[in-house]
Amino acid sequence: MGAVLESIPYALAGRLCGVVAIGALASFPALSAWAGAAGTSRFSNRGISFAYPSSWYVTTRPLSNGVEPIYRFAVGNFRFHRTPRDVGPCLEGIARQRTAGGVLAFMREATGADARRSRVAPRPAAFRLPTPSDRAACLGPGSSQVAFRQGGRVFYLWISVAPKAPAVARTQLTQLLDSMKITKD
Repeated sequence: MGAVLESIPYALAGRLCGVVAIGALASFPALSAWAGAAGTSRFSNRGISFAYPSSWYVTTRPLSNGVEPIYRFAVGNFRFHRTPRDVGPCLEGIARQRTAGGVLAFMREATGADARRSRVAPRPAAFRLPTPSDRAACLGPGSSQVAFRQGGRVFYLWISVAPKAPAVARTQLTQLLDSMKITKD
């Protein structure tokens, strides 16, 4: 292919590569929703990995003073940070930062005795986004929690979707969550 491209003028070669890239992207529907988000980035930490739109914000910092379960990650399409209002399981400060089109997911892991005592179902085949009437972790309308077990580990996943979040943000969040890989730590 290199010899073929060498014989094509640079402008035409650039267009040809663009067409090939668009065709490749179209053949991966899970990535096509992220095309408008200027590419993807990869999160990988403590046996948890996923791809997310590069324009999104991700952190492993705790979102409250809660110690157990342990915070593993938080990811959203808006910037957020812990505030004095974020105490224990209630994230009122984070909720105030959620934009009208904001989506957020964060996951905590039960360890030690808490994990051994927890009786939770296996990870669902697909994560369901909350309805506008769902409320969890003081995150406001459109927030829910899913507890699940995978790879011998116990997790609590909170999902928050602003009632006016655009369809593309909802799709991106769903794809991110459903593609998440978890291995034994």
